[in-house]
Amino acid sequence: MQRMHARQHNPHLLKRMTGLYLPAAVLLLLLSGWAFGAAFIAVVPDQAIDSDGNRATTTPFGASSECADGFRYQQVIEGDRVGGGRISAIAFRLDASEPGDVGPLTFPGSMVRLASTAASPTTISSVFDNNLGADTTVVFTGDLVASATAGGSPTAFDFEIPIEAPFDFDPADGNLLIELTAENCPPGVSAEFDADNRGLGHAVAWDHASSTADQVATRGLVTQLLLVSGSGVIAPLYNCPANSSSGDNLTRGFYVENFPARELDKVTMTYHMPAAGTYTVRMTARENTYDGRIIGGPRTRTFNTGTGGTRAEITFDFGSATVTEGSTVTFSQELLDSPSGSLFYNLGDGPCADIVQTEGTTPPLDTVRKDRVAVTIEAETRIRGIGGNWSVVGHDGEGFMIDVTQHDGTLVVIWFTYDFDGNQMWLIGTDPDFSGNSAHMTLSRVTGPSFGPDFSPADVITESWGTLTIVFEDCGGGRVTFNSLAGFGAGAYDIMRVYDTEQASCP
Repeated sequence: MQRMHARQHNPHLLKRMTGLYLPAAVLLLLLSGWAFGAAFIAVVPDQAIDSDGNRATTTPFGASSECADGFRYQQVIEGDRVGGGRISAIAFRLDASEPGDVGPLTFPGSMVRLASTAASPTTISSVFDNNLGADTTVVFTGDLVASATAGGSPTAFDFEIPIEAPFDFDPADGNLLIELTAENCPPGVSAEFDADNRGLGHAVAWDHASSTADQVATRGLVTQLLLVSGSGVIAPLYNCPANSSSGDNLTRGFYVENFPARELDKVTMTYHMPAAGTYTVRMTARENTYDGRIIGGPRTRTFNTGTGGTRAEITFDFGSATVTEGSTVTFSQELLDSPSGSLFYNLGDGPCADIVQTEGTTPPLDTVRKDRVAVTIEAETRIRGIGGNWSVVGHDGEGFMIDVTQHDGTLVVIWFTYDFDGNQMWLIGTDPDFSGNSAHMTLSRVTGPSFGPDFSPADVITESWGTLTIVFEDCGGGRVTFNSLAGFGAGAYDIMRVYDTEQASCP
């Protein structure tokens, strides 16, 4: 794996991840330490980090004379040169021989797709579809507008390719394929872009609708990619890991001091269930004392086990309820239902900073018993209040029902649409790790049963339809990008909210 940290950077590309123009070294520290997981920049080939590539090319962006019908361009990059992670930005650069700046250029009707591929730079097929892997994902559709700056050896990676939907790449799945199409090209452009024959190969057709390439070559554009490794989840506010003991009875409360946020989001406990059956627990959070202001209202979870003596992590979602920053937050738990009349919560490996277990829940804070409890408390990780009915802009009668479950933050989507014959088609998907302002999921289509008394569960057929990515731009608008594996193609739609169903208000 080749990783570049601070010797060559692109502040424009990095801004897509952070919203800030900062030096690459500073950004990488921020990204690796907090909200996005470990981030790094890969340059392919790595020999071109600080020097020019060993080739130059006008394909595909710098050759207007060949581009009357647009282009379809595929580039294969050796996966081990990329490394694994979520690809969040892609950029190319001019060749050092190019005398002047280029652009801004507009390539109408563009589409960018990323995929894992079994093809290598030396075996890329002239039949485009043969190079596409099963995980092919549309990451951008629309008019591609980009520019590049001349000067320097090498020049800056500032010819940026937008990424609107995430693509998780693992070199164990093969090499990386980038596909770029445009319906036509801006006139009068003849520019050399930096290229190389190490770890790169391409196929190109000078017709955006072509299924086969006019040229296949073992070289390609020198490429810079920004990747984020890991899940990208914001680090928890508190994380006191569980030990191996059986824990304490729920009558003992606990509190956290110096609460560092203004919202209380998810609280995860580890429970020991002594007998098989169903358990119901209610958790109440209060501010400063055990009889203080209730934070967001009590939260109740029901869970079960088929075997006694098991342990489970259970999450209570307080929905980013308001907390006074710097205050003490107390937690009490009630066992509402249990097959054995008892349930135990786990103590953490301690001491755990600012986490205190008490003998009971007598106000104000009761008697200190332990300096640890196995608990994880998370900051807000997702946009709130987006549940409701969303319509597809320009498609009357087509839309999405979107909801977010209270107990674990799973985003649920039902897409009300139609097949090619005009029959109604419902597609269902979930993202159990919904965070930030975007969600990615697999969609399923259910068919088979008949209406009314003839309904039979045995007739239900569930088929994988493809993938869907939703990016919520604000509380009332967003964009969906889809890629069907069932013959419905790929594309993107703008969506707008018609009405909301969540109690939480969207900020």
